[in-house]
Amino acid sequence: LNQSGLSSGYTSGVTNFNTYMASNPTHTFVFNGSEWFSNQGTSSARVTYNLGALRVIDAMALWNEDASGIGLLDLAYSADGINFSSLLSGLTPTNNPLNSSYTADIFSFGAVNMQYIQLDMSRCPQNDFPACSIGEVAFRGGELSNVPEPGSLALVALALAGLGIRRR
Repeated sequence: LNQSGLSSGYTSGVTNFNTYMASNPTHTFVFNGSEWFSNQGTSSARVTYNLGALRVIDAMALWNEDASGIGLLDLAYSADGINFSSLLSGLTPTNNPLNSSYTADIFSFGAVNMQYIQLDMSRCPQNDFPACSIGEVAFRGGELSNVPEPGSLALVALALAGLGIRRR
């Protein structure tokens, strides 16, 4: 969201996700605009993140907010923001203790090309405040590469050899 509640920051595309998560960063329980909440009185919500460009993503870290949180989570992804495909279903994020800084759950999956990731939350709240909420999220992955695959390189080499033979 905005990293303002995290004990240590990271820079997307620079900080190594695995190293960062191994440092066990926590999110503060103090709400000062550093968490996302659905409307009060709701027990389910949907949030869609736009990653800004098509990216290869294979994991998500979720800091499940302590006062409300998510009881059940389904993830879906999309390249166009319209047609979504299921990614993971039936996830149960940690029900973090009320009024305590909390760590992240990491959900891994096969690498997927996506620009949008959708979080379908239900069974909220987990604790005190009647709403769904997220402390923070982070994604592991990177931009799509424009480097040709070995098979493509072989075809280009074969075509160039053919042109050379023909010219000769």
